[in-house]
Amino acid sequence: MNALQIVLIVLSWIFILGAILPSFRITHWSVRNFDFIRVQLIPIKLLILIVSLFVLDQESTLGMVTMATLLIALLYQIKIIFPYLSLFNKKKWPNAKSNTISIISSNVLQENDNCDKLIALVKEHQPDILLTLESNAKWEKALKSIEEYYPSTKKIALENRYGMHFYTKLKVKQLTAHFLISEEFPSIEAHLEDSEGNDFIFWGVHPPPPSPTEEETSKKKDAELMKVAKRVAKCELPTLVIGDFNNVTWSRSSKAFAKASNLTDPRIGYGLCSTFPVNNKLMRFPLDLLFYSDGIEINKLQRMSDIGSDHFPLHSQFTIISEELKNSKSLSEEEKEEAEETIKDGEEEAQEEKAS
Repeated sequence: MNALQIVLIVLSWIFILGAILPSFRITHWSVRNFDFIRVQLIPIKLLILIVSLFVLDQESTLGMVTMATLLIALLYQIKIIFPYLSLFNKKKWPNAKSNTISIISSNVLQENDNCDKLIALVKEHQPDILLTLESNAKWEKALKSIEEYYPSTKKIALENRYGMHFYTKLKVKQLTAHFLISEEFPSIEAHLEDSEGNDFIFWGVHPPPPSPTEEETSKKKDAELMKVAKRVAKCELPTLVIGDFNNVTWSRSSKAFAKASNLTDPRIGYGLCSTFPVNNKLMRFPLDLLFYSDGIEINKLQRMSDIGSDHFPLHSQFTIISEELKNSKSLSEEEKEEAEETIKDGEEEAQEEKAS
């Protein structure tokens, strides 16, 4: 076996494991990060497979098993992301109504000094709700210039890249800041009313990512999202959850969140709408997500222009069409048990870090 054959076999098995392992309940960042780049890995795997057909020994058991398994991994990868690609018949969003609500959700990047770029977008689009993430005292001060348009606000200025600010023109019945997993990571819950008197619940979230520079595992992220999901599932009003999930829409944990909360992912059939990273188009994937319940119709989900952050702002529109919820999804006993374990694992990790 020559050097090229060895390289092809090693790469093949790395990418095979990278396709399969994220589908299991493995929380380490080295596994979870393979989920983010599933789209980008498809052409790479295809190229390796084509080269292997000409380079690997067709009579070698190892070579044949490697190529067959890589093909299976490639098809599995395509199966996971295919519902989001909208390559052929891309669906069209329903037209906006008189009571349609608009949102701008933006991870501003704490060290970003281009505050005027976001402010210009807000003044241009005049959203009914503005949610900023990674916004600290500097950003809070800069955003004072838009407060004349937004009578209701919730400000959580933090210097740890998890600050959060909420602004709305809508009637507010209740506005609450939660720290569901740790005092470091806020989320915002708002009970709002649209122009026609329909009540709904808004959640803004920004859990921590699994990465070599932040959290070693996704335990805290998964736990926070599952805690939100449990609260949403008990809610009797239409609900929308939006923010930087530090998670891709097709991941195992995103799907678990959607099922546990009885929410729907609007990207299915409409396209990826990738928001991160700004500076590398080829490596872009959807980190800024939105999920919605029965009684809500999504009218737009669109990436906005660059504001100097590493994330693009997300512009969405939705309409409350009914306050009746079907809650058709239900968790099996095994799924309920896994949800509780997810929360327990995240809480334990947060407590251990606090004690250390």
